[in-house]
Amino acid sequence: MFLEEAFQRRFFERLLQSQYLPAEDIVFRQREVLAPLLRHAHAHTRFYRTRLDVLFRTDGSIDWDRWVDIPVVTRSDVLADPDAFYPDRPSPEDGPTGDIKTSGSTGKRMVVRYNQRTALATRAVKWRADLWHHVDWSRTLYVRRGEHPDQAEWPKGERLGPWGPPWDERARRGAAFRLHKQVQNDQQIEFIRRIGAAYLAPAGPKMAQALALEVERQGLNLRLNGIFTSGEQVDSLDQAACRRVFGTEIVDVYSSKEGNHMAHRCPEHPWYHVNAETVLLEILDSNGNPCRPGEIGRVVVTPLYSTAQPLIRYDHQDLATLGEQCSCGRTLPVLSSFLGRVAHLFRHPDGRVLKRNLPDEYREILQAGPWQIAQVGPNDYQLRYVPLDWNRVGDEASVQQAFKRIFFADASLTFKRVGAIAPIASGKYIEYVNEYNPPS
Repeated sequence: MFLEEAFQRRFFERLLQSQYLPAEDIVFRQREVLAPLLRHAHAHTRFYRTRLDVLFRTDGSIDWDRWVDIPVVTRSDVLADPDAFYPDRPSPEDGPTGDIKTSGSTGKRMVVRYNQRTALATRAVKWRADLWHHVDWSRTLYVRRGEHPDQAEWPKGERLGPWGPPWDERARRGAAFRLHKQVQNDQQIEFIRRIGAAYLAPAGPKMAQALALEVERQGLNLRLNGIFTSGEQVDSLDQAACRRVFGTEIVDVYSSKEGNHMAHRCPEHPWYHVNAETVLLEILDSNGNPCRPGEIGRVVVTPLYSTAQPLIRYDHQDLATLGEQCSCGRTLPVLSSFLGRVAHLFRHPDGRVLKRNLPDEYREILQAGPWQIAQVGPNDYQLRYVPLDWNRVGDEASVQQAFKRIFFADASLTFKRVGAIAPIASGKYIEYVNEYNPPS
């Protein structure tokens, strides 16, 4: 335990310095960590045994100019032969390993094997982001986590202990508690009030919004210091509900089981800083070339410490936009926007593929709270929404016209008023979902 804490503290302290390094120094440090990962994967995993040959010179040195020649790894590659990604010999300095499953929001769930060093580094980048946003680790955090009802049942819940750096005096005074993901909203609210939580980690922003609306419906006074979300995009409706009811902002992270904490929101601007010390994140165009700032491309990631299951140039199945260097002073790469999962793009029968958002102004026109737009046929779509007033129907015709203008002019759009937008099995709410031809 002492050695774990010592590594984590050193790593955390380096993070506080490296966020301001010149870009070339960040690349140098990435390669220092990446080189042993590449050598380990090349020598000890079946999948990379020949795949990485292009990168190694005859003398065994690495030719970094050939990095872009390494084929991108797909989710299908991993699902087809998971054992090919597991090394025949562990990397002992990276500690014990464990397995977790992805949420399944892009199709079949994938098993991801992580090591202790990855977990320690991920916590450290989270703590750095907490400092950016002036988080007080001495307060109480509520966490919604765990997929089975027998985990952290209401009303007792489960105490997780301190949630900040173990060497920090403030953090040692704090505590975190959790309930499992399937608990009802009114039970969550009761638990949050009972433990005196100042911070919430309810999973996705749609759950944060749902909790806010339930607190408002009950006429309760529940003010918070912060809300941490992941796994979904935050929109203006989510933020507005949390500001109005809880008096605080949602601070989200771009993360996944495969890539860990890849980027955290800048404390001064509405975009994200890539945690370049733990992940090499590329934005590539349709030809596999690096995108320039302002261009939309596919997210391809290489977690730098993932020796237990190397994912070298892994297609994350997301679209994002690379940003310019941030004026906040941090030199970490910037992601200016996310366009969501490639798997849930809308596909026209003529081959056109689109990922766009229906502007939030149409929620007001529709008199809708939470909503979801689903492709349910070749050119057929359904907009499901929770009415703000069940006795009134908004202007569906205007929303339909906007949909046809923004998406496909010949598409069919129907409306369905619902009591709630159902999450997928993982607990995520996905606003734009392709149910007709989702990923295999």
